[in-house]
Amino acid sequence: MTRLVLLLLVLTLAVPALAARAYAAPAAPAPAASAAESREETVEQALCRLIEGAAKSKGLPVAFLTRLIWRESSFRPSVVSRAGAQGVAQFMPGTAQERGLADPFDPEQAIPAAARFLIDLRGRFGNLGLAAAAYNGGPGRVSAWLAGTGGLPAETRAYVAAITGRSAEDWAAAAKAEPKSDLSEPEDTRCLQVTAALRIRGRTETFFAETAAALAPWGVQLAGNFSKSIALASFGRARDRYAAILGDVRPMIIGTRLRHRGTRAFYRIRVPSETRASAEALCGRIRGIGGACIVLKT
Repeated sequence: MTRLVLLLLVLTLAVPALAARAYAAPAAPAPAASAAESREETVEQALCRLIEGAAKSKGLPVAFLTRLIWRESSFRPSVVSRAGAQGVAQFMPGTAQERGLADPFDPEQAIPAAARFLIDLRGRFGNLGLAAAAYNGGPGRVSAWLAGTGGLPAETRAYVAAITGRSAEDWAAAAKAEPKSDLSEPEDTRCLQVTAALRIRGRTETFFAETAAALAPWGVQLAGNFSKSIALASFGRARDRYAAILGDVRPMIIGTRLRHRGTRAFYRIRVPSETRASAEALCGRIRGIGGACIVLKT
C-alpha cells in the first residue's frame, strides 16, 4: 500500500512537468554565423598573420617587424619604389637574388625572407636598431658609418627612429656597451594593434609619398586557388593566352583565409591597376577575345 501511494505521488509530480516540456515553446535556433565571422581574411590580416609567424619563428619582436614592413610598403604587396625596390618588404632585385628570394612580390616569401635578413644583420651589427639601418641603407654604408669613414643618410636616420624609437647613434653606442641591449616587447603584442597605432599617428604619410604612383588599389583577377602553385600556373597560362593585352605584367599575389573554409589560405592572382576604370577597361579587352576575368578592389 505504501509503495502504491509513493508511485501515485511520483506520477502526480512528474506528469505536469512532462506536459510543460511537451507544450513549451520550441528552442530558439542557434544563431547564424555573424557577418564578421563569414567574411574572408583581409589583406592586412593576412600580412599580419605572416609577420607574426615570421617574427615568432626567428625570435624577432612582432612590433619591430610590423613597423619595418609598414614603413617599407604600407602593407602594399605590389609596391615598386623609384629606386626599384620591390614588394611588401622592398627588396632590391640584387638583394633578393642574394637572399634566395624568388619573388619579392609574394608576401609569403618576402616577409620570412625579411625576417631572416634582419636576424643576419643583427648578428653582424649587434642589435636590431643597426639591423634596421642596414636594411634601409645597406650593410656597407652602415659599416662605413660605424668605422667613421662614411655618413648615414637622413632617410636612414629617420627610418631607424620611426621603427625603434631610438636614434642610430644610440644603437651604435649600445652595440659597444656591456651588457648588450636590444629591443623587447610584451609577449601578447599583436601586429594589428601596431598597425592601428601607426594609422593614428600618421607616421607613414610623407615617407610613402614617392611610391604612391606605384600602388595598385584595384586588380583584374585571372586566377584563384587554395594551391598557390596551381593559381600561379593558371595565371601563367592566362598571361600567355592574352599576351598581346597583358605583356609581361607582374601579378599581385593575394593569399587570404576564408573564415568559413577553415585555416587554409586562398590565393588570388590579379593584374594590378591604378583605377577601377582602367581595370574595367583591361578586363573588357580580355572578355572581348573570349577570356574570363573579374575586377576587384584590393
